[in-house]
Amino acid sequence: MNSQYVDCIQQILKIIDVDAGVQNFTNEWISSNPVLNSADILDIFDRLMIPYEVHPASDKLSKIQHQAAIYLCEDKATTCKYDLNQYFEFDNGTFVPAIKPNSKATDIVILVLDRQKERYESDWFESKLVAYKGIIPRLLGISLLANLFALSIPFITMSVYDHVIGGDARNEVLGISIGAILLFSMMLLLKVLRSQLLTTVANRISREITQTLLRKMIHVPLAHSRLTGASSFMSRITTAETIKGMVQGPLGGALFDLPFVIIFIVAIGILGTWLVIVPIIALILYFILAMRHYKNQALLNNQVTISGTTRYSLIYELNSKLDYLRSSQILGNWSTRFTKANRLASKNSFSQVTHQAKYTSIYYAIGLLSTVAVIGLGIELIFAQQLSAGGLIATMMLISRVTSPAQMLSNSYPRLGQYQQAKQQINQTILQKAEGEFAYQHHALTDSAPKIDLEQVTLRFPGQLKPALSGVTFAVEPGQVIAVTGPIGSGKTTLLEVLAGLCDIQNGVIKYNGHNLTQYDPQLLRQWLGFYGDQPQIIPLTIRNFIDDNRHVEEQEILDALDRVGASRWLASLEHGLDTHLNDLESLSHPLSSFEAHVLLRAKLNCHRYPLVILDNPVASNGEKEIFLEWLEANRGNSTIILTSHDPDIIKIADQVVLLDKGTVTYAGPIPEAEPQVETAEVTED
Repeated sequence: MNSQYVDCIQQILKIIDVDAGVQNFTNEWISSNPVLNSADILDIFDRLMIPYEVHPASDKLSKIQHQAAIYLCEDKATTCKYDLNQYFEFDNGTFVPAIKPNSKATDIVILVLDRQKERYESDWFESKLVAYKGIIPRLLGISLLANLFALSIPFITMSVYDHVIGGDARNEVLGISIGAILLFSMMLLLKVLRSQLLTTVANRISREITQTLLRKMIHVPLAHSRLTGASSFMSRITTAETIKGMVQGPLGGALFDLPFVIIFIVAIGILGTWLVIVPIIALILYFILAMRHYKNQALLNNQVTISGTTRYSLIYELNSKLDYLRSSQILGNWSTRFTKANRLASKNSFSQVTHQAKYTSIYYAIGLLSTVAVIGLGIELIFAQQLSAGGLIATMMLISRVTSPAQMLSNSYPRLGQYQQAKQQINQTILQKAEGEFAYQHHALTDSAPKIDLEQVTLRFPGQLKPALSGVTFAVEPGQVIAVTGPIGSGKTTLLEVLAGLCDIQNGVIKYNGHNLTQYDPQLLRQWLGFYGDQPQIIPLTIRNFIDDNRHVEEQEILDALDRVGASRWLASLEHGLDTHLNDLESLSHPLSSFEAHVLLRAKLNCHRYPLVILDNPVASNGEKEIFLEWLEANRGNSTIILTSHDPDIIKIADQVVLLDKGTVTYAGPIPEAEPQVETAEVTED
């Protein structure tokens, strides 16, 4: 624990005047999540919904409005504030003038921008973009200068043709060439600078939106996330990339060049008088076609999305049910369905691509015809001595400065139309209710085994008519072992998820040590208990990090745990031992074996002591049973253990058994003793 970091956090909370409940919640959070580095500070600010920005230490921070700041230099942390003319540090409850520290390249400052948020803005996405509105004048200024330099090049070209060549002023070529090179270099430099600035802003926006969406999706209710497919998750995460693509690259440059098209139109009017009608007509055509393009493209995009989703669903079905399809007689029927779906998806994709290609060609043709029209009409003006040859060439160059950004924007207009869809999707995701959001209540959790009470607990998942749990009632004493059993689909796994705070119930009460489960923070609760699901879920870490689970376990304890579950020989066979990365053990073609996955999970279970342990079908084979029973007896009384099982050997050693059937408790209590069998003798008459 870094005491300076903790002090800074407490000082920031005092400065922004949070209430006592938030202070207490923060203390509980810090006790469960030690603050060791700057990332831990940011985690707390994220959880408390405190808006902040992270910047390198510099004098420019005084220009950013903020309530307070944390200056981080190596292991030192200082609560401070930057004013226009002064630097302040927080001391004895107030800001006092201080000497600004000599900043290093590695120093960072966390600016606390405002007080705690009480809710999300109705248009969260727009509010995020507002933070970057200050960059727009700079981009427009750069674009103005770049376009002014670009404007001068056609006039230089005109002077070369009319004055140098026409007037045989060869001695002026060098000066004009140097001027042209300088102007072109400045224009190129400004465009590169604008491109870098746009890319930086786009990447920052994309990163911030993606991080926020990811945090949101991690904490949405489990029932809701299960209804959302993997493709939907990926779509939400990649939405920010769509926004980024609209800002950076040629499209972003065209957006900022478009306002200055008027400069080139005026220049054409000055040089070619009524030739100015050509670019005006071209712009009108671009606009009309772009609107029509967008309307048709939106329809085609919907068709491609629907047909592509159908094809993806069939591919997923094949992957998940391949054994059944191979062994049954319906493979031909499935292949027919896939052929139709694949043909439709390919047809829609072809229509989408050809539609885009058609309009791309039309936009190109408008630009080309505009230039041809200027040449044809300009020749007439030359014969009428209203325009010089150099003026015609300059006009041709100027018209390309009008049609090029218009062509780019028209061709990309369907992408610009996706902005509203992306914005709506992002806002919908952000406004979804997530567990623990804007709630800062948490009772202290002790290291002793808890008492648990369930009273009329009822849960119905969205879209289901029958409840998964209905009126579930039973009590668990501290340190007891509870075995939950029942037919498949009776609600056993759902009951464990409810106890772990993963699913919110609609009716009833769950109490831990007499306190309602809703009075505990879900994240802190799950850090306190141990939850082990039915299916082994392994993420790509090293063996050491996976078993350690960020709880700072000594290496010898990990080795002892692996030895207790019979994995010593397996570990010894690995070249890097505990530092072996699980990515090296599995791949798409060779996932972790059942033995490897269960060994890691059992070692993790043996390595940690939880006050409450929740286990879903903890024994997958008879070979694991003896090891698990030894662990169970070693932890009985020290931890409250709730498990599901169909194994009689495990159920019979439980202190209580809970029998579920269709989400309802049919029995809860000690295992009934078997009735003694009375032997009877057959009586015969002589």
